[in-house]
Amino acid sequence: MAQKVSGTLLGTWLLIPEHLRLGSWDLLKSWTGDNSSGIEPRLALQMVHESALCTTGIRQTRSLCHQGFELANGLPYIATDEEIHYLLNEHSIDEAKQLQIKLALLRQCLGHYKSDILAFDPHRIRTYSRRIMPKKKSRPNERSNPVLQTFFSLDVQTGQPLGFTIGSSGRTTTRASLSQRDVFDRVVRNDGYDFTIK
Repeated sequence: MAQKVSGTLLGTWLLIPEHLRLGSWDLLKSWTGDNSSGIEPRLALQMVHESALCTTGIRQTRSLCHQGFELANGLPYIATDEEIHYLLNEHSIDEAKQLQIKLALLRQCLGHYKSDILAFDPHRIRTYSRRIMPKKKSRPNERSNPVLQTFFSLDVQTGQPLGFTIGSSGRTTTRASLSQRDVFDRVVRNDGYDFTIK
């Protein structure tokens, strides 16, 4: 075990107590529909850990410097892009939204949302999708790259995320904000709070 767990991604193991506190494993099993502890929840856990590290390229490199990352996901290997894409293709955006709502309800019970103001934060992130996407520059002297419109909703006081959605050419910021408003209503209004969206 000592030879298998090393490298720069060892900190992923520090997320395990938080997973236990939030019940992340049960949420992922519910989302994947796999109650037998099969591979699908483990693939989903790898995506969660990749997101927590805010890094890309883990799947592409699959190198020795990532020893221990696969074990934290409960896998004997780092899953490939193809495996992750198969998993995501089996689920709808609505299922992902329901997962976000369940997680936000758990976090609301734990007191992660303290403010009476929620921020709606649009971002454009670089994408590697093969779809035709708008191209934007982050700086005038850089070349344009395809970007994906994303929308985050956050508790203003704690900075904790409440929800997330993506945009498209047919989905305006207004329509995306209404979608996030639905998440607000289902999560925070259950506790009797009257939240303002900024």
